[in-house]
Amino acid sequence: MTTLASRREDLRSNAPAGSAAPVAQPVVALLREFAGVVAQLSTEQYTRRADDAFFKGTVGGHVRHCLDHARSLLDGLASGVIDYDHRVRGTTIETDPLAARDEIRRLRQLAKDAAQQSAATALRVVVMPTRDGSSMELESTLGRELAFVLSHTIHHNATIKGMAVNMGVALPTAFGYAPSTLAHHDSQAAHHDADCTTHGACRCAH
Repeated sequence: MTTLASRREDLRSNAPAGSAAPVAQPVVALLREFAGVVAQLSTEQYTRRADDAFFKGTVGGHVRHCLDHARSLLDGLASGVIDYDHRVRGTTIETDPLAARDEIRRLRQLAKDAAQQSAATALRVVVMPTRDGSSMELESTLGRELAFVLSHTIHHNATIKGMAVNMGVALPTAFGYAPSTLAHHDSQAAHHDADCTTHGACRCAH
């Protein structure tokens, strides 16, 4: 059985030393899964306001927000300056699933290109730590920022999944789970299978 841990090991073994590929390739895979989820939703579902449990947000709003961050990083590589706070709200990506899928396709290619670079590529990240509007720059690397975009997107995917389930839309089981959580599940399942093999017939519900 192919597990998250084995896939991660494959990425490490096939990537050049110091390559950003072990972090960039999961971003590519996540964007591919993202496109599949968006494709499952009608325009009405994509733009439907959720209830108070989800702060009356929309799936489209979360998708746009996540793609804004991916775009800030991947488009910003040319200049070496990343500004996640420089976002345009209310774009067609927020209201049109087809526009979102087009942007996801573009970003996937940029993430594939980023995989060819060094994870240690130096970047400057502009942050706005308070609401007074003043900004500062911090030093970072491509690998660190790819990891941030990956984690940030997964965090929002968990909310998107909750919204979709409330609309009766079934999404992939692993969607919205952090890699560490999936790795823990894989480990628990492996230990369980080993115990069943060691102790004979298993009475657990599989």
